[in-house]
Amino acid sequence: MSGCQCEQTRQTINRIKHMVTKTEEILIIEDEVQMRFYLMTLVKSMGLNPVLTKDGNEGLLKLSEIKPKGIILDVMMPDKGGALVYKELVTNPDLKNIPVVFFSGVDKSAFFHYIKMLNLKHLKKNETIPEPEYFVAKDADPEYLKEVVKRSINQNIS
Repeated sequence: MSGCQCEQTRQTINRIKHMVTKTEEILIIEDEVQMRFYLMTLVKSMGLNPVLTKDGNEGLLKLSEIKPKGIILDVMMPDKGGALVYKELVTNPDLKNIPVVFFSGVDKSAFFHYIKMLNLKHLKKNETIPEPEYFVAKDADPEYLKEVVKRSINQNIS
């Protein structure tokens, strides 16, 4: 075999291995390192593969590389916060069906009010941002967060 054919064969084998051994991925977009570690541990305990990013821009970039089963998203982050990331997710046809669990210290009603303001200020009349289905406070019981993540990804089974 030529060097090119060997390389192609190696790449094909690696893709197949990745497909066979790959567990379902959950993208975690969280700026606080301690919270990323907590979420990583929680997601691993569920038998899922956490993919960690430290801000909204990095999270959106990672979505060009992976198609996660779900996303855990913080609200308050530097540069691009959770609401703006969510806006990009729900208005992108390739990403809008990925379930998002907001996990934040921000009050839920205040965050939902902010989403309403984004709808009034930034979007075309026929293009609104829906209120997120899943929102968990950072001080919630870990078992509750696991249950919400499970519920969100199970709704996404095609």
